[in-house]
Amino acid sequence: MRRWFTCRRHKPLYIALPIICTLAIYHIIASTYIITDIGYLARPLWDNVQEQWDIIQHYTTEGLSLERTCQLHGWSINTETKPKMIDAVIFSVELDLYEVRLRELWSVVDKFIILESNTTFTGKPKPFVFADNAERFAFAKEKLIYARVHQQPLPPNESPFYNEAAMRVSMNENIEKVASDGDFIIMSDVDEIPRASTLRTLKVCSGVPFPLHLQLRNYIYSYEFPLDLDSWRARVERYSKGVTAYSHGQQSKNLLADAGWHCSFCFRTIKEFVFKMTSYSHADRVRGDQFLTKDHIQNVICTGQDIYGMYPEAYSYKDLIAKWDGATKSDSAVGLPKAVLEDDKFSFLLPGGCQRQLD
Repeated sequence: MRRWFTCRRHKPLYIALPIICTLAIYHIIASTYIITDIGYLARPLWDNVQEQWDIIQHYTTEGLSLERTCQLHGWSINTETKPKMIDAVIFSVELDLYEVRLRELWSVVDKFIILESNTTFTGKPKPFVFADNAERFAFAKEKLIYARVHQQPLPPNESPFYNEAAMRVSMNENIEKVASDGDFIIMSDVDEIPRASTLRTLKVCSGVPFPLHLQLRNYIYSYEFPLDLDSWRARVERYSKGVTAYSHGQQSKNLLADAGWHCSFCFRTIKEFVFKMTSYSHADRVRGDQFLTKDHIQNVICTGQDIYGMYPEAYSYKDLIAKWDGATKSDSAVGLPKAVLEDDKFSFLLPGGCQRQLD
């Protein structure tokens, strides 16, 4: 039997075996992608949106008195207590969006907690980007509370959500050092930015149902490409020691309509896009090196197509068809975060600013 496998007698088989193995591996990988694609296309058949909401109509405009604003919502002015409002975020590399966030919320937030790790959720080492750029945020020093987490590479058989969960536990510890019972805690990602006017309303009105999720306008790559109103994970809670837990999931059915902006993959440089794609919890969506090239990334930024080349995530075929060609370009910059319009350094986030620098 051994002689049957010798290279001398069966040289064609010897040459063919590596080719066969390579093709087999390719088809296994390809079949995985095909299964994923079929899953996205068939999602309306097998998956239902789990989140059910009681939508709260939202009333705000420039110059509207706080008393009238509370009245329109069916709430009343709070004249008894003045709890703090604390913004708590896990920071990775989003320097530009964090500055936009800080400047939008400055007038209403009392303390900003920034938690940063020496690794990404996938366990990839990273510098302490915020600390290295602290001078940029010197203007906000009086309100900033910065904390570091030193993490190790992912343990065997653990997913990126292992590190993400550890960061949220650490955030709970840092919130506890600052918050008192009854304080307002904003829980959202850096790129999920509530309107300052919305938070001011929540801060001064009595009768607001908490926990309160915030419906945000979804954008991709910049504020030039609005997607939908499906962002709901940002929320505000009243702090209760030993009860309040920092998380990113649904905690109530209360959803305040049109309460801010969620700008996903809104980076200044191609390098930042590559880092995000290869380091966050869904890094497995990168199907090949071609998705990490400058030409591919620059093209999708200017066309609104999916950066991973995947089908839309939709829960009905009506939405699937509507999102099939990617995001639709908008010429409007009305109602965006104030800093984006105030400062030329954020022009890459405006309509017409899609060209990105490499580094």
